[in-house]
Amino acid sequence: MTATDVSLWVPLASGALGIVGALAGTGITQRATRKREDRRWVRERELDRIRHEQDRLVRQRERRAALYVDLAEYTRNEQSMLASATDEYSSRRVEVPDLQHPDRLTARVMLYASSEVGGSWAALVRAIDQARWEWTEGDVNHNGHQQWLDSDNPAVVELDKAINEMQSVLRAAVDEDP
Repeated sequence: MTATDVSLWVPLASGALGIVGALAGTGITQRATRKREDRRWVRERELDRIRHEQDRLVRQRERRAALYVDLAEYTRNEQSMLASATDEYSSRRVEVPDLQHPDRLTARVMLYASSEVGGSWAALVRAIDQARWEWTEGDVNHNGHQQWLDSDNPAVVELDKAINEMQSVLRAAVDEDP
């Protein structure tokens, strides 16, 4: 090998090493970037999952709060109707108000409410049905212009108890709602 041959190989070898070094550097950089992006993607995905869970809990809390307000309104109205139905001197006519139908409320209770609220609601609906049957078919007192139920009528006593229980359960459920 002559000096010209050696001097020719030095630039070629250093050029080849430069190309290999550049390719290796690019590969290493891409690998590091990919790992960093994968970690960032996993972190973002976890944050999205946490945000989604928090949003779901907020929506559930809002639905439950709206349900509890509707149940409280319905219960309060039943309490008012019961007071009128047992007062022989009341001038207020006893009629079903324009509120949500109990079956619709029952469906919402089944979806959103706790088991305590569900049990209390079922007892209230049964007591309302019993009191309404008593009002239309049972032992109703009459005077010249109106009718009323005795306050010691078993259906009235049961409905009053169910109303008070429902109001108590709703208060407790609102206090402990997460």
